[in-house]
Amino acid sequence: MKKITLLLLLSILSLTINSQTILWSSDASDYENFPNIDSDGDGHNWEVHIDSYEYLGFNPGPSFFSASYDNIEENPRPLTPDNLLVTPIIAVPSNAKTITYKMKVAALDPNDFEEKFAVLVFDDDDIEAGEFLIYEEILTEGGEGTAKEISVTLEIELAFAGKNIRFYVRHYDCTDELALIVDDFEVSYSTTLSTEDTLQEKISIYPNTVKDIVTINTKKAISAITITNNLGQKIKEIEQKDILNNTINLNDLSKGMYFMTIKIDNKLQSFKILKQ
Repeated sequence: MKKITLLLLLSILSLTINSQTILWSSDASDYENFPNIDSDGDGHNWEVHIDSYEYLGFNPGPSFFSASYDNIEENPRPLTPDNLLVTPIIAVPSNAKTITYKMKVAALDPNDFEEKFAVLVFDDDDIEAGEFLIYEEILTEGGEGTAKEISVTLEIELAFAGKNIRFYVRHYDCTDELALIVDDFEVSYSTTLSTEDTLQEKISIYPNTVKDIVTINTKKAISAITITNNLGQKIKEIEQKDILNNTINLNDLSKGMYFMTIKIDNKLQSFKILKQ
């Protein structure tokens, strides 16, 4: 899928949202409602493990499991997963201003824990419009008691309000660890924005069709910038020290369409750019 071609303001972990209403939740007991895709075609995909991972920090019951190592005794070997776990369809009310996605995640092994995952969202009725990356992380610990909740809030009034959407978890770009476990999902919405949201600065960039230099219009310090292509692959990561006077040089990129994600105050905003 291509990335979605619209502007979404993302607030990661820190927003306080008023009047949250739960749209959907799952403890993985309805696992048959989750499509899954073995994108790398290695025969290993998301599985449902009925045994409880309470010791990791999940609620009792089944959880979803994706391996980055095949420990079958006859032929143990590292795996390089690219596995997609897709939620059921979630109908977003037309008056929704924000939507919040939550889940718990953990690496199974206390020593080999650098599992990489991402969360993406798309309009199920307009798949060709593409998908949007809302969260990405490489875990830094694993084993007993390390399950943690991630929470991502999207300002969606101009994007997914009134739409049928799906999220998916992608386990990828890692190898020779052990396994990623996810469970305890929840999606909620709010019809109002918090005070913090309404006072939030809207940043902009120019030009959108760029030859070399892109300028970011913001009064705040930029923490980092990530450039991805229309397949969701990370092409370039620019650290704060390399962002001079809110400008970046993209003359090393080939011609084509890209997505630039800007991180400010632990929040993300993404823009489509066309490189000449």
